[in-house]
Amino acid sequence: MNRGVIFIIIISFGLWLFVFPGDDCLSSSVSYKLSSHEIPQGGIITLKVIGIKNSSIKVLWMGKELPVSLSEGKGGSCFSLVSADLMTEPGRYFVKIRLDGNDNNIPINVVAKDYGVRRLKLPDRMVRLSKKDLERVKRESKIINQIWQLPPSPLMWDEGFQLPINGEIIGQFGRRSIINGLPRSPHSGVDIRAPEGTPVRASNSGEVVLCGNFFFSGKSIIINHGMWVYSMYFHLSKILVHEGMRVKKGEIIGYSGSTGRATGPHLHFGIRVNGSRVDPLLFIKLTGMLK
Repeated sequence: MNRGVIFIIIISFGLWLFVFPGDDCLSSSVSYKLSSHEIPQGGIITLKVIGIKNSSIKVLWMGKELPVSLSEGKGGSCFSLVSADLMTEPGRYFVKIRLDGNDNNIPINVVAKDYGVRRLKLPDRMVRLSKKDLERVKRESKIINQIWQLPPSPLMWDEGFQLPINGEIIGQFGRRSIINGLPRSPHSGVDIRAPEGTPVRASNSGEVVLCGNFFFSGKSIIINHGMWVYSMYFHLSKILVHEGMRVKKGEIIGYSGSTGRATGPHLHFGIRVNGSRVDPLLFIKLTGMLK
C-alpha cells in the first residue's frame, strides 16, 4: 500500500524538501518516486530514490546515463531530472534504475504536445543565407553543440530557478516557426519583452561556459548549472561576464537588446536538461518545488 512520504535531501550547501504523494519499491529497503509517469514533448519530471545507503545506483534514460545527485541524509537518497526533447517521438519509454547491478525498468509515456505556430517577417538576408553566412552558422552551431556533449558537472544550485527578466512572454516555447513563409525549427525557449538595456540576471548559480556574438542568437551567454542543466540568454546588447566565471542566482550578467536575428529588443531565454530542449516555464515551476 502506497503511503505519502516527505523526505529531505541534504546537500553540503543547503536543505531541500520535497513532498510526494506515494512511493514504489525497488527492494525491501529502497523505493522510488516519479513526479509523473508522463512527460510532454519539451517537458521534464523528477525521479527520487530513497534508502540507497550502501547501495550503488545508476539511472539510464533513452540510452544515456543521467546525473544523480546524492544526499547525505539518513538512509541515503538521490534524485535525477528526466527530460524529453521538444522533438522526442511520442511513445512508451523506460527509465532504468540500476541498483547494485540489478535493473528496474519504470515505464514513462512521452506524449505529443501542440505548441502552435508563430509567423515572422525578417529581412531576406537573415532567412536565405549567403554562402559566407551559412559557413558562419555551421561553425557557430558546432561550437554550441559541443557544450551539450560535455560530461555533467556537480550540482551548483540549491534552490529553484527564476526568470532572468520580469516581463511579458511574447514568444512561447515550442511554437513551430514560419519565417517569411518558410518552415523553420520550433522555438526552443521563451521570448520576454524587454526594452533595450534592461538588466538580465542569472536564472540560478553556475559557471559561464560560453560568451559570444552569433549570427542567429546575437550576443549570447550560456551558463552551466551542473547535472547537465544549462540556461541560455540571447540577443543581448552587452555582456558583463566571461567564460569560466562563477555567477550567483540573480546576478546581472548582461543587458537585453536585439542583436542577431531579432525583430526588436527582447530576451530569448532557454533551458537545456540532459541535452534536451525543455520548456523554461515548466522547469522553473518544477524547481520551485524546492523549499
